[in-house]
Amino acid sequence: MPADVAVLMASYNADRTLRQAAESVLASTAPCRLFVIDDHSRTPVAELLHGLDLEIIRLERNMGLPSALNAGLARILSQSYKYVARMDADDIAYPERLATQVAFLEANPHVGLVGSAARFIDEKTGETVLWYRPPLTYAAIRRRLFFNNCFVHPTWVVRADVLREIGPYSLDYPAAEDYQFIRRVSARFEMANVPDYLLDYRISATGISVTKRRRQLYDRLRIQLAFFEAREWRAWAGAAQTLAMFAMPMNWVQALKVEWRNAPPPVALPEKPD
Repeated sequence: MPADVAVLMASYNADRTLRQAAESVLASTAPCRLFVIDDHSRTPVAELLHGLDLEIIRLERNMGLPSALNAGLARILSQSYKYVARMDADDIAYPERLATQVAFLEANPHVGLVGSAARFIDEKTGETVLWYRPPLTYAAIRRRLFFNNCFVHPTWVVRADVLREIGPYSLDYPAAEDYQFIRRVSARFEMANVPDYLLDYRISATGISVTKRRRQLYDRLRIQLAFFEAREWRAWAGAAQTLAMFAMPMNWVQALKVEWRNAPPPVALPEKPD
């Protein structure tokens, strides 16, 4: 049975986690084809994923995440896939993830992109850090987007035709390329999240939100201003919140997430893949 779903994963020096991430995608209950973009890692991805049935594109030099993803999109969109799913090289997809999201898109042809809830886990211990429960409806998503991205980047599945119309990731927002992309999609297509927990998202001490926080806030503010709606109070509030966060210590930001820590999920959590 030919796959309707292409899964896009970029990898840069993800030696410890890459194979588990790739195997979790390949364990999908829905047919898919995994494309791994090797962003010129020290150890070639082909050596780490030997024996797995997937496609690897190795870049001649390190290009950064947005450019690596765009290289993968160019390859995928030249073929006849109906859907494109995102996945990171350090996360774990649940077997039913793609089947659940594709079924949602099939049942809701007016929706261009769908994400899901995710369990955030500590990269060292694997213990739950927080349960992320995103807004589900387009109206609720659109309200939240005035403040920040409410999609976990590696959870979304998008129609290939939406990508063909919207275009690739912008290279102008290297610390918030996913937020800018989602804002472009939301301006032209409805979006949704399913309430199911379909991914384990590793919290890394070297993640962009930790190591490049000020650059991420700067890019977020630029995106908010680019999509600014003067008659919408949330646009003003979102920009003001971002400006305030420039002066907020990182430990205060972490404290704001306490309400999510160890909170019970609103739906049953699927078993974590081996």
